[in-house]
Amino acid sequence: MAELQKRILAYADSLRSRADISPDKFGTAIGVSFVPDEKVSIRHIAKDLTTTDGYNYGVTSLSVESAREFPNQEVIFYQLGKQPVTDAPNGVCYWEAESAGRALEALGYRTGAEVPFQRGGIRQYRRPITGGNQGMDTSLLTYRSDEGDTARTCVYAVQFGGGDR
Repeated sequence: MAELQKRILAYADSLRSRADISPDKFGTAIGVSFVPDEKVSIRHIAKDLTTTDGYNYGVTSLSVESAREFPNQEVIFYQLGKQPVTDAPNGVCYWEAESAGRALEALGYRTGAEVPFQRGGIRQYRRPITGGNQGMDTSLLTYRSDEGDTARTCVYAVQFGGGDR
């Protein structure tokens, strides 16, 4: 997971303009090859990939046709054959949310609110670009893990996007 986390943060750091958030650059940064999604023509996917720790992840890139919005991209972590971590209170912690958030803040992203989202939460971070008229968004999808003796908030997906203010 450490290598994948480094790649995700390097990609977040590379996002300085709308041209930076492309499927090709995303795939290269994360180290995957996309294939077109047969069900959704504007989406490209890479799924059931495995980290060196044995965890799985999937990557999607969804193009948009709006000049006001940027493409939406996501890296999601999971374990094949196991229930989602949002349904498993003793689930593994893929990435501590506090650590991931501090890393994004060090890259110039500003912390937004955390709001409930799909049996977990979503922490939003934004970095202004083009004089503040647009912004790059990076969101951490979170869940509570009671793994071991400590309850903590962990990340199960990272989403990228952005657009006009």
